[in-house]
Amino acid sequence: MSRTKLLVFVSVLIVLAVVVIFQILNNQDHFFPGYDDILQDPYLLHGQELSLIYCGSCHVYPDPSLLPKTTWRFETLPAIAPFLGVDPFSGEGIQDARRTNPYVPDHIYPSEPMVTASEWQNIVDFYWHTAPDELVREISVPEIIIDSLFFSSQIPVFETEAEPVVTSVTFDEQSGYIFVSNSSDLGLYIFDRNLEKVNHTILESPISDITLIKGEADCDTNVFLATFIGNLFPSDAPYGSVRKGIFDPIRSTADFDSLIYGNLARPVASQIADVNGDGIDEIIINEFGHRDGSVFLLEKDDENNSLQKEILIQTPGCIQSYVLDFTGNGMNDIVSLCTQTDQAIYLFENKGNNQFERSTLLQFEITAGSSSFELVDFNDDGYFDILYTSGDNADFSKIFKPYHGVYIFGNNGVNRFDEKWFYPLHGAYNAKARDFTGNGEPDIAVISYFADYENSP
Repeated sequence: MSRTKLLVFVSVLIVLAVVVIFQILNNQDHFFPGYDDILQDPYLLHGQELSLIYCGSCHVYPDPSLLPKTTWRFETLPAIAPFLGVDPFSGEGIQDARRTNPYVPDHIYPSEPMVTASEWQNIVDFYWHTAPDELVREISVPEIIIDSLFFSSQIPVFETEAEPVVTSVTFDEQSGYIFVSNSSDLGLYIFDRNLEKVNHTILESPISDITLIKGEADCDTNVFLATFIGNLFPSDAPYGSVRKGIFDPIRSTADFDSLIYGNLARPVASQIADVNGDGIDEIIINEFGHRDGSVFLLEKDDENNSLQKEILIQTPGCIQSYVLDFTGNGMNDIVSLCTQTDQAIYLFENKGNNQFERSTLLQFEITAGSSSFELVDFNDDGYFDILYTSGDNADFSKIFKPYHGVYIFGNNGVNRFDEKWFYPLHGAYNAKARDFTGNGEPDIAVISYFADYENSP
């Protein structure tokens, strides 16, 4: 990076920092008592200034109050350091990570250190002295009652050589078949309505999503869109793909030889919809990635007999999208959840002629652990509200967080959302709003993946 480019880059960061400082000054209640007294120390005040410049430039500024000081010092800050081009413990410049990993995107790591060793230590000391010793949030919640009023479990009789690692489950209501992808043996298991195994196919990689293709299946076959993640664990290697799958129950065969789109970095979900209203379906793909990712459309180009890719957003962690007329203008919009450095729910408003205008419906903290969302009109006012779960706890702050749980954000009628309800639940990973009780009102079923098994469900 040339000196001129570096100066321009730092100038942009400083402008961003001014915005962040304004936000922080208007949210001082986030900090624990005594915070202002600590920041009377000029050294720590300078550390705060450096953190605002360098730690809040790529995502929402990470407030020290979000994590305990030991987590900042030994987990989170060491993970941040390479993005500034420094060793997390010495503060010295480190080798460009792209030289040792060819799949790291060019724009992720700087070629030169962005801070000096003393500046990095100043940032570390700021977080150490201003973060709380532990996270505490007092909130009264109803007790969870465990019973089998709505659901009872049925377990299929089959065994795998290794402990199962299920990456996707899809149920075809019409045929009754259940498709289960297991990463531990790279197998796709297909069960019938009686949970009898009718097929086991070895795959090239785990399947992260199966979408049934309506209109292509006949009475003898199931046709579906299969998303192959490539690498289950963090990677930007382009080993993922989207393929057309066919299951023939009579012959008990499953075929995935029809490649639709390849060279993807950990795609996790794909769906088919006529987004632009021309009667021809597009494919919407959520490419989770690791350091980089995207949400994009694939549109048929009949003239060149190919698929044209249109990126809606380029950021890692894109995990889930809905296609629907969110704005009420008669055209299909796209609403997506991104869950990594940029944790937010985005609206891509369809303006016609393949033009989409992006806006942010909700922005979350970097430690939110965003994991799922649904669009539900909870109060029957004609506007979509948002059911959201926060509980992914597998990254660089593996502690229970009191702000993880299930949220409802109400729509005020102009697509601005306010928190209406929160239920704390460690590891909340997915929530479904359905009328389980049959009283005409939406209930919520939640599953947790990183639960506090010792103290609560």
